[in-house]
Amino acid sequence: MTQAPFFFTSYAGRDADSELVGQFHARLQQEVAIKRGVSAAHEGFLDTDSLEHGARWRRDLSQALGTTRFLIALLSDDFFERKWCGREWAVMEERMRLAGDPEPIAVLPLFWVPVARELPPSVAEIQHRTPRFGKAYRHSCVVDLMRGDQPAYEKLVIELVAHMVRKATAPLPEMDAATAAEFPPAFGPPATRETAAREPAAPVYQSTADLYTPRGGPSVSPPARANGSSAPLSGAERLALVKALAHSPVGRTRDTWNVWLEAVRQMIEPTQLSLVSDDGMARNRIISVVNLALAQKSPKVMRALADALDFWGDEEGVAEVRLLVDKAADNWPAP
Repeated sequence: MTQAPFFFTSYAGRDADSELVGQFHARLQQEVAIKRGVSAAHEGFLDTDSLEHGARWRRDLSQALGTTRFLIALLSDDFFERKWCGREWAVMEERMRLAGDPEPIAVLPLFWVPVARELPPSVAEIQHRTPRFGKAYRHSCVVDLMRGDQPAYEKLVIELVAHMVRKATAPLPEMDAATAAEFPPAFGPPATRETAAREPAAPVYQSTADLYTPRGGPSVSPPARANGSSAPLSGAERLALVKALAHSPVGRTRDTWNVWLEAVRQMIEPTQLSLVSDDGMARNRIISVVNLALAQKSPKVMRALADALDFWGDEEGVAEVRLLVDKAADNWPAP
């Protein structure tokens, strides 16, 4: 693919309906070409169709994910058990967040089949159904419309693409392939009890307001930098900080987490922490605190993340945390 894909189809990769996914993807691509013209970006990315034989699939998929304008998420119970589906969702959420306020629309979830499980918080907060897609879809799913109600299916496709074309005018920051390939998933298979404290797989992203809401106070926006980016660390550096904290004593046990967090709280008073997740997964909690630190107008909270590790001296991860925190503090925008 020579140019960034206009949309990226994210799905669970099931043998039973892979052919239907391909048909749906092709129909979307056709409608985009009709609406935008072949001279504009109109191609979609589907891993079974867009990756050439012998290609480095991880690199090419991540590059497409980091540059596409829209993610079409085909929801199913299996979708939420796939680590890569969770990563694709999280990357697009992060790109939306980095765009600032107002946040552009980039993730478009569709009920591919009926979903029995409770939706993850990051998915539940996004509007899934709209009257413009027709009454039939309101009480059905894409697969059933494809096979049993062709007029309703066509209405869904036409209105979905019209919505994409309208929203495509808002710019969306890109993410480099290396960062996208390693970005923490928003959901996926549950971590085992043995590894949950150190390397859980599924950070829980909630709304942007939740990520930046001090406890008991109003929501705040991430500080703007002079160069136009929304945080003192790049996406890759932010990911590195999360990994370093996860491999430090902070991610070792719940007890070490509690000791560290209490030290952070004491150092940043009267600022208060409002955690997005306390579900037992260390990386979820770490991401929550890092995001909140990056949202502050001063680097006080960010510095506390490293200063609170002084108790453990030079143990694993501490030096890397300090290095990244110092870099963030040096790059902090003037108030």
